[in-house]
Amino acid sequence: MTAANPDRTVQLEVFSDVVCPWCYIGETKLKPAIEQFRAEGGRVDVRLRPYLLQPDFTGPSRPLTDYLSERFGSRAAQLTDNVTRAGAEIGLELRMGDAIAASTLLAHQLIEAAYLGGGFATQLAVAEDLFAGHFTRGEDIADPEVLAAAGRRAGLDEATISSALTEPAFAEAVQACLAEARALGITAVPIFVADRAIGVQGAQSPATLLGLLQQAAE
Repeated sequence: MTAANPDRTVQLEVFSDVVCPWCYIGETKLKPAIEQFRAEGGRVDVRLRPYLLQPDFTGPSRPLTDYLSERFGSRAAQLTDNVTRAGAEIGLELRMGDAIAASTLLAHQLIEAAYLGGGFATQLAVAEDLFAGHFTRGEDIADPEVLAAAGRRAGLDEATISSALTEPAFAEAVQACLAEARALGITAVPIFVADRAIGVQGAQSPATLLGLLQQAAE
């Protein structure tokens, strides 16, 4: 075990999308890595950053199975089975057949507002609620009412929720972050970036994510 440097705070950015099942799995695996790193004396600030898994998504929300069949054809069923099994291995119930393909721009605005209003803990609470809403409860996470309910459950006040979903400043902030992700060369998520210097991509194990934090703290 590498001892953490108590004089350094690692800045960890997690680029993800709430309709990305591997992001749900990856962020779930991140939590024990952070806990262990902090138990070793490490310091880390974490922030979720937006990414659009489906940047070409247009039209109304619709069943995810239909959307995947349009994109992947005969491979869609196998891809769905693979991710469902991976989720089940860490206790996540992914009901892909009930999920609804939807735009996530408003969801990212709410997640950004959650960070500004309560830091990573609140941001993660909103993101986890939206992940569960999308993958387990079959909710349309482009629906402002669904988003508002997630915000309330995470402790956001009505003014913050309303601002996140309606004010141009939040839409502009998300678009700026998306442009930044493109400038960094990010083309797939999840990706975990420490201090804008090192990173790992994919739904990595807690041990791998802990190693990333330890390396960044050296």
